[in-house]
Formats: sequence, C-alpha cells, structure tokens
Amino acid sequence: MTRNAGATALTALVLAAGLAIALRDRLPERSAERSAEAGEPREVFWQMIEASGDGAADAWLDLFAGEVREQLEAVRDEMGDAAFEQYLRQRVAGLKGVAVTGEEELGEIVRLEVEYVREASYETQSLDLRSSRGRWRIVALGPTHEREPPVPYGTPVGPAE
Repeated sequence: MTRNAGATALTALVLAAGLAIALRDRLPERSAERSAEAGEPREVFWQMIEASGDGAADAWLDLFAGEVREQLEAVRDEMGDAAFEQYLRQRVAGLKGVAVTGEEELGEIVRLEVEYVREASYETQSLDLRSSRGRWRIVALGPTHEREPPVPYGTPVGPAE
C-alpha cells in the first residue's frame, strides 16, 4: 500500500511540475528588457535616447529591425565600434530637450513624431515602429528637418534688469 501511495505522490508531483512549467511559459516575462513591449511604442524612443547617451551600440541597434537595422550595422562596421559609440554619445550630448510630439497608428505600423531641441536649432523626425515577437522596433526613420527657432533656446524672457 505504501508503495502505491509513493508512486501516486510521485506521479502527482511530476504532473504538478509539468503544469507549472507549461503555465510559466505562457505568462509574460518580467524583465527590464520587456519595457518596450507591444502597447508602448514610445518607450522605444526613450530607450534609444538613453542608449545613445550611454554609447551602448548593441542596445541601441537592438531597438531597430529590418533593412534599417542592416544599414545601421553596416555604418557601425565601417566606422568601427569605438567611433560608432562616440557618434551615438555626440548625437545626444548637445540636446536641451527631447519629446514625442505625436503618435499615429497606420495599420501594423505606429508612427511617432519626435523632436530634438538644441541651443540654436531643433529637429523633427518620424520613426515608424512595428511590433515583432512582443517588442516594438524601429523599422523606418524619416528624414530629419532642422529649423532655427524664432528665439534661441535659453534666451532670457522679460525685462532686462
């Protein structure tokens, strides 16, 4: 009788472990890397800014997919890792501010309109993102449009003292 009880307990334990593994594989992962999951495409923009400032080329490239990623990897290969990382840092070094100024759903694509504010100019650009395997990735970059602000950033406002 104890032999049957032991076998039954072992069988129940194996079934419970199998059920736990099956359920675990269906639950969403809980990691910092998943903050750019489907549903939050604008988070990719903020991760791009952060990775640029850190000079984290691999993390930055991981935010892109498709042809645009291949093109950016080719640029990195031509420049070399150190120069590419320096380029990323310089791209955000002079920024006074950044913003997501619009978001538009275009079928499977979400287009973000973003703005980069510098002391003497500001740039606008569109980023097209697509969800793949539960993560948003940038699949197209629109051209940047640079403009001079009517009043340079940091100009005092009000009467002179």
